[in-house]
Amino acid sequence: MQFFALLATFILAALSTGGSADSLSDWSYSCQDYYLSNPVLYASCRKENGSYDNTNINLDKCVTNTNGVLYCATNGDYSPTCSGCYLSGTALVCNCKDDGQTERSTSVDLSTLNTTKRGEQR
Repeated sequence: MQFFALLATFILAALSTGGSADSLSDWSYSCQDYYLSNPVLYASCRKENGSYDNTNINLDKCVTNTNGVLYCATNGDYSPTCSGCYLSGTALVCNCKDDGQTERSTSVDLSTLNTTKRGEQR
């Protein structure tokens, strides 16, 4: 649940899109100028009043590397075992070490991280 609270904090500014409920589940619809300074994701997100607010989230709090594959997970701390990370759209793409210390290319879609709807967890 702490994971979702962190995401809610990051996304609160983005929850007032005029779209459908489905679009509310994807922060990328109401955030712009997002970029990665590994492991921190920065974005400018629209608030309810229409203005934009700069915000960020440390992805180590919500992404993990399990045997060379990135997943969403609370306090995953992926960054010490991954390198060369970048954003491809809303996907976090990295080279991550597996259990044998071999680097593998992997990605996780960060748009799936948001589980809030207009400020309330679902």
